[in-house]
Amino acid sequence: MSESSKKILSMLMVTGAQAPEKALGAEELAHKLGVDPWTVRSELRRLVETGYVAASGKAGAETFYLTGIGVITASSAYS
Repeated sequence: MSESSKKILSMLMVTGAQAPEKALGAEELAHKLGVDPWTVRSELRRLVETGYVAASGKAGAETFYLTGIGVITASSAYS
């Protein structure tokens, strides 16, 4: 897993984005992480494909939150 992906998972964890109603958009994540939104969108696609993150909302206005395995993975960074 890339460092960018780890940072995204960690940010979703610390902001409480663990359910659709607490999900964050790609631009918001990019701003919080201080990185390019394109990089965040690219990493989010990979994280969704691998099951660590789920997306909700319409294409182009999606928000993202951790899945169960995403929570476990993000939590392991703190142990």
